Amino acid sequence: MSELSDWREVAAGVYVAVAEPAGVNVGLIVGKEAALVVDTGSSPAQGRAIRDAVARITAAPVSTAVVTHWHYDHAFGLAAFHDVLTIGHESVAGRISALDHGVTEAARGLGVDPAELVAPHRQIAVATAVDLGDRRVEIAHLGRGHTDGDLVVVVPDADVVFAGDLLESAGPPWYGDDSFPHEWAATLDGVIGLMARRSRVVPGHGPEVDREFVFNARGELAAVSGEVRRLVESGVAERDALTAGSWPFPEVNVAAGVARGYADLADVGIKGVRPTLPLA
Repeated sequence: MSELSDWREVAAGVYVAVAEPAGVNVGLIVGKEAALVVDTGSSPAQGRAIRDAVARITAAPVSTAVVTHWHYDHAFGLAAFHDVLTIGHESVAGRISALDHGVTEAARGLGVDPAELVAPHRQIAVATAVDLGDRRVEIAHLGRGHTDGDLVVVVPDADVVFAGDLLESAGPPWYGDDSFPHEWAATLDGVIGLMARRSRVVPGHGPEVDREFVFNARGELAAVSGEVRRLVESGVAERDALTAGSWPFPEVNVAAGVARGYADLADVGIKGVRPTLPLA
């Protein structure tokens, strides 16, 4: 199944559609002279369906497509936007071009030829902006979290932020072996800093959320990091961490993050405190 829902307007000239089978939010930001797409779906075919759907909403040509990170449901449709500017974090191009980090397996699992996948034309390290005529769209890498290359897309005049999978409201967030559990909460601090009281955030999956939701998500992600650190410093072995720890999310969601969190602390020399027998 590779379907796209109807567009839903979440602010003036800002739309969201849901692309299946992953239930990913695809964004459309329409300006006077051009339009920008946020995330491109799970395949080149779905990317083409997104472009066709854009044409049914606006006569403004698509000038830009942004991928919020490298995962298949967000970036595998890039080939459908080969004739416009495509933007991603600098880490995305290497993974897709090298068919690295499970890219080949994910593509084949979706029935997509890995050779059809393309990387973004423009790779950014920190930030850039796109002029749509009467509307400026800002694109920024605020830090690592769900992946090392998460981008947020900000529509200042509409008070809307597209956050990719830094946030999910369809369910608990998912940690992968490419996540950064000890940095994720701090990256959400950056998202919070971009928001005003009335701002809305479009997460990677699920309905839009407000600033309070982002605050709460930030606290839960920080709790995961803190619990990993507590377990490591208490001498709990990684193999026992899931059952020994107290987690705000289901174990299946957090398992890869716990493993990555242990590895990251070991990399910086943080080790467990081993109990010793009393000497007297």
